[in-house]
Amino acid sequence: MPGWGAGSFENEDAQKFLAQLNALSVDDLSHILAQAAEQDYVEAPESGVVIAAAEIVASAKGAPPQTLPTQIAEWIGKIEGAPSAKMVELARSAVNKVRLSSELKDLWLEAEGLNEWSAALRDLEKRLGG
Repeated sequence: MPGWGAGSFENEDAQKFLAQLNALSVDDLSHILAQAAEQDYVEAPESGVVIAAAEIVASAKGAPPQTLPTQIAEWIGKIEGAPSAKMVELARSAVNKVRLSSELKDLWLEAEGLNEWSAALRDLEKRLGG
């Protein structure tokens, strides 16, 4: 099982994404989420990025995780206003896709950590309003 834990930012793919966050725009985030939501099956590296991107949307709408990475707080401070309803819906769809049909889900199943990982994603979906 790659990475470190079931949390949204406890994997190498999310950490790499956060390191590049300052170079990304709101449109880039929308593209990441839309691409995942449209796929039948999301590969593991992309899944970690999608979950981190959805956490940004949840945080920007006022429902951050218990521990918010500094990169996200700084990025949100640079954008104007809350995310659009369309962006929130894209985030919910993308998280749902990762939770139900992704390589990351399969890896957590094999590692016997699926329940903890699924609970973290359900919490994110709840914060997104889903």
